[in-house]
Amino acid sequence: MPNTPSTGPSAGETMSRRRGAALEDAILDAAREELAELGYAKSTMSGIANRAGTSKAVLYRRWSSLPELVLDTLRSRFANVPVPDTGDLRDDVLHLLRQAQTNLGDTRRDTVSGLIADTVHDPRLAQRLRDLIANSALSDAMSTVLKRAAERGQIPPGPWPLRVITLPISLLRDDFVVFGILPSDADLAAVTDEVFLPLLGYA
Repeated sequence: MPNTPSTGPSAGETMSRRRGAALEDAILDAAREELAELGYAKSTMSGIANRAGTSKAVLYRRWSSLPELVLDTLRSRFANVPVPDTGDLRDDVLHLLRQAQTNLGDTRRDTVSGLIADTVHDPRLAQRLRDLIANSALSDAMSTVLKRAAERGQIPPGPWPLRVITLPISLLRDDFVVFGILPSDADLAAVTDEVFLPLLGYA
């Protein structure tokens, strides 16, 4: 009995038919895998395209360079941060810093340091990195936590400068990038109790 040819789409055809958000998600997933396995310095657009089952040209239609793609990979990886509402500012801040701790643990140090090195000669990339940090889900969540604490009378009302809102997260991130230190629970408490809460006038 002759073999009946398969009428279903092949894996290659399925990949080629992906469009829009589905294709972008596949590329970002592939970029995360590439960065985790090879590190920033050895990751390439070709390697990411191969992992995603698409072409390098498709990547370049969306991102002008590897650093631009890596920025979007980081943004998407940490896009969803639940806003804690324990009723106490200290507990809420510690909750968010634990999320930052987890994020750093999930990120290779050389990914962030490599991006920072590339910004030296690329002002546009530097601005995008600053925007990513300033407008991250963690920063937005921290801003909400501060507003709720002010409404409860735990701290004086804002507005608070962005540098203040992002200060505890920035301190933890900088230790990780510069010294390779993943913050401990004791570090989170120290940043909260010795730096952030006194700065806010926490009562």
